[in-house]
Amino acid sequence: MRYRNFVLPLVFVSCLAQAQDASLLAGGMRVDQNEDDTSFAVALGYNHHLNRYLSVSADYLNEGHPKLHHRDGLGAQLWIHTPVPQRGWSFAAGLGPYYYFDTTTGNGSLGDYRNEHGWGQLMSVSARYHLASDTYLETRLAHTHGITSHDTTMLLFGVGYELREQPRAIRLQNAEKGDNLLMLLAGRSIVNSFKSETATSSGVEYRRTVNPNLEWSLTLMNEGKVDAAERHGVAAQAWLLRPFTERTVLEMGVGAYAMRDQLDRGDANGERENHVAPIASIGMRYRISDTWRAQLTWSRVITNYERDSDVFLLGAGAAF
Repeated sequence: MRYRNFVLPLVFVSCLAQAQDASLLAGGMRVDQNEDDTSFAVALGYNHHLNRYLSVSADYLNEGHPKLHHRDGLGAQLWIHTPVPQRGWSFAAGLGPYYYFDTTTGNGSLGDYRNEHGWGQLMSVSARYHLASDTYLETRLAHTHGITSHDTTMLLFGVGYELREQPRAIRLQNAEKGDNLLMLLAGRSIVNSFKSETATSSGVEYRRTVNPNLEWSLTLMNEGKVDAAERHGVAAQAWLLRPFTERTVLEMGVGAYAMRDQLDRGDANGERENHVAPIASIGMRYRISDTWRAQLTWSRVITNYERDSDVFLLGAGAAF
């Protein structure tokens, strides 16, 4: 994969620093070229208001599992909307680019699938009912367009939460004590194939705080062993953070992952290959005390040799 294809995750991450609301939606999806081909759909979004009538959003979409396709992706949309009331209805329409990851059939290097990446467009219309408790209910109709394999239409329902600006004292309190953090992590890795093979993953992560909204990290990561395939390496990422509560921080990161990968599933002693791939992450960290932290992250490894993976890591560590 060329790194220019990794620009959209950067846009996705950049919206978080000043995001004003976050939403989680779920519903159904239909393939436009075959109306009988349906599946589930999930959307996670961050939205930042530019003025009374315009906003920008960063969205993660999972388009479910229609026949011969497992597709998700990252989108950025510009929204035109009605004024947002403290309580009551608001309506919006959005449009923007969509970078997708599709597990589909073909002669990939692992035999029975391939990981396609590419660009399309994302279009949405939305109706929200705002509650007095900084919470809103949302109904959204979303459409992906211009993708080689198939276009989709999704009807989604869910909730959102308005992220009011946190006082400076809270933002500083969420910054790490001494600006350093060391975490021990463990979890599961999932190969982006039709079989979705899993393995036990682990990692050791060092974080350095630049300011209350910016960090960088180095992570020693082992994705575990799936049959005869095994991968491990070092990931370097830049992170943007947004305080969610007095103790909780939302975080999003992008960077590069230098890895050593064994691909020969039929030979446990097969030749290993070295690769460098983009990596994008979403996570949440909880401040247990002035010293101790707990963290949950999901990372997508984006390869150009049919070996995309999702890595889920949960762990704890100390600030020093």
